[in-house]
Amino acid sequence: MATTEVIATDPSGQTLQQRILKTAAQLFAAHGFHAVGMQALCDALQISRGAFYHHFRSKDDVLDDICTRYMTELVHKGRQTLRDEADPERCLQRLGQDLLQVIAANLPELTVCFREIQSLGSERRQKVIDLHRKYESLWKETVERGAQTGALLPYSRVRMKAVLGMYYYSYIWLNPARADELAGAIASFNDIALKGLRK
Repeated sequence: MATTEVIATDPSGQTLQQRILKTAAQLFAAHGFHAVGMQALCDALQISRGAFYHHFRSKDDVLDDICTRYMTELVHKGRQTLRDEADPERCLQRLGQDLLQVIAANLPELTVCFREIQSLGSERRQKVIDLHRKYESLWKETVERGAQTGALLPYSRVRMKAVLGMYYYSYIWLNPARADELAGAIASFNDIALKGLRK
């Protein structure tokens, strides 16, 4: 078997590209993007630099991939939720639940997403900021729907930033290993969000 085939997957079935992203996210979340060198990343993966460069041109490319893929996933999920849920309050609850579940399932990646955006080059950083705006616009659209029916307060940018900040910063303390903690956070955050947004 060729060397490239040996390192292509691991026993978990992950491709090398997936392993690179997962391991890099864990290292960046624990130590910070700038503190993790290429050699440390390759050593943690037990691969050569050549194997790394087969999938990514640089450490910056890895960071860009981590930061964009999960915000892209949230935008996709959010759009689907808005299509599925006509009731604005139920839609907000779904958005909140999906956001916390994505954070909990990908905690190192989302930690990097929220914390290391300034480490991206200006063009890549703007791309991630645009994804954040697209995602926040889905919450805005939902609140505006609710305001039209009289169920929710008129949209306020400050109020929306406060609500989303509550969800986003769960990456600091949320323990994905505790299912009860995640369920409790979803219920509590959604309750707080609705109380703050209801008319």
